[in-house]
Amino acid sequence: QIVGAVGHGAASARGVILSALRIRLYPILLIRHIFRSSSRSSILRQASFLPAIVLLLLWIVPAAAEKRVALVIGNGAYANAPKLPNPKNDAGDIAAALKRTGFETIVGVDLDKSGLDNAAARFARAAREADVAVFYYSGHAMQFAGVNYLMPIDTKLSDEADLRFMVRTDSIVADLQQAKNLRILVLDSCRDNPLSEQLKNAIGRSRSVGMSRGLAKIDTPEGTIVAYATQANKTAEDGTGRNSPYTTAFLKHFEQPAEIGTIFRRISADVYESTGRTQLPELSLSLIGEVYLKGQPAAAADAERNRDIAALQEQLRTMQEQLKRRDGAPATSPPLASTATPPAPKQIGVAPAPFPAAPPAAVPA
Repeated sequence: QIVGAVGHGAASARGVILSALRIRLYPILLIRHIFRSSSRSSILRQASFLPAIVLLLLWIVPAAAEKRVALVIGNGAYANAPKLPNPKNDAGDIAAALKRTGFETIVGVDLDKSGLDNAAARFARAAREADVAVFYYSGHAMQFAGVNYLMPIDTKLSDEADLRFMVRTDSIVADLQQAKNLRILVLDSCRDNPLSEQLKNAIGRSRSVGMSRGLAKIDTPEGTIVAYATQANKTAEDGTGRNSPYTTAFLKHFEQPAEIGTIFRRISADVYESTGRTQLPELSLSLIGEVYLKGQPAAAADAERNRDIAALQEQLRTMQEQLKRRDGAPATSPPLASTATPPAPKQIGVAPAPFPAAPPAAVPA
């Protein structure tokens, strides 16, 4: 239908655009389909209006929705360790913020080992098809021999064999890596954990050499952000309000229309100041270019769109020249539309200015 409409001339341009909108074609796929059709001669005759259609489609055809998934865990009701009052609130508030930002969110509160495993499995399946994946954990955690472990609420440590009943963060990182574009790991933990001291005492001084306070630093694969509530090998505050200091700062900044690296740096600065400069979050970013989860400044958006238009124009010009050389048409191609941001549409209902009256005919002397 689209090819036929183009073949009938510029009068059918509106039908081409509406058809493309209905089936959600990207402009470049549309043009490739047209140029590969059998009606090349008729398309060539109408080449003067094709660039305008392409550029208009680029502005009005919506891009495919980005799939975003998240797993948020808040563990506070520990059976064998001090209970934490904030993780339940942290998980609920973080999940709400992520949902407002377009994330399909899995939420787990006060999960035992079985519950954590089930939630992680659901998240791993969802991350396979995701463009962006986020894992946010609030609760007790610890490190042993350089490996970080998240603690289910039924954790009981008598020796290092019991570490098998905890969740390794490297398995979570592996699940995150399935997402295509951006992966975010946030560990709002590192609270004082007496279970780690119990484990040290149980296994003896020689075997506890690999244990340290807080969490160990994680290597950051490309396209990944790893954020700790505090620096590696240090402990964080749980806070006295509804949320922990880190979660409070996260909720303040995450939904702002700013670049994602800037957002996390603002979170870190906020935590540092709110804790009297005693808790400095650690942040590791491995990103190429700028990433926005909730809009971006108008100037940056316009510049990016203009770059996309220029690239599309170049591809279209190349296809036009190839087609003309193949069919023996003149080598020159029609001028392409400007890449500048299009002007605002004219107001509807305003009568156009009348044409100036013709000058009076000269009267012969």
